[in-house]
Amino acid sequence: MAASAFTHTAGGVAYPGLATGGRASRALRGFAVRRTARKAAIAGLVAALAAGSVALWTVVPAAVLWVVSRLGASSDQLSLGTCLAVAAGVPAAMALGAEALARLEHVYAGMTGATSPVRVVPGWRRSLSDSDALPAASLLEKLMVASVLLALASLATWFFVFAGSSLPA
Repeated sequence: MAASAFTHTAGGVAYPGLATGGRASRALRGFAVRRTARKAAIAGLVAALAAGSVALWTVVPAAVLWVVSRLGASSDQLSLGTCLAVAAGVPAAMALGAEALARLEHVYAGMTGATSPVRVVPGWRRSLSDSDALPAASLLEKLMVASVLLALASLATWFFVFAGSSLPA
């Protein structure tokens, strides 16, 4: 039991044993508070991973475009430097965001006791006779797939419902 971690003193000598009375109830309340805080932290990590997955495809490229537009706002014409800054900045920012999400997932795996993702040989490098099953997808992989599908569904909805026709009437 959790309360067995406490010591009881008798005659000035401390020895391990069950906590009794008020000490046991305080200890159990403390464990309940820690368990609740841990669950809240895990829920917060899942929410951060979900929001980060969506932001990786939306907020990060928009932020890079905004920053580059502010840097090149002195001229009214589009320059090669601005185009190169966007072409290099968007993938670099997305790679940094993906690295941050991977680190966040590592923290999540450590808190939940989930196994960390193992290196998997891609299908195009595996032998046809290799019968090892692929490991289960991690939480981040599932969230990234869901965010990409959400982005594609949003794009299709905008294109077919709200964009209207560009053809002359």
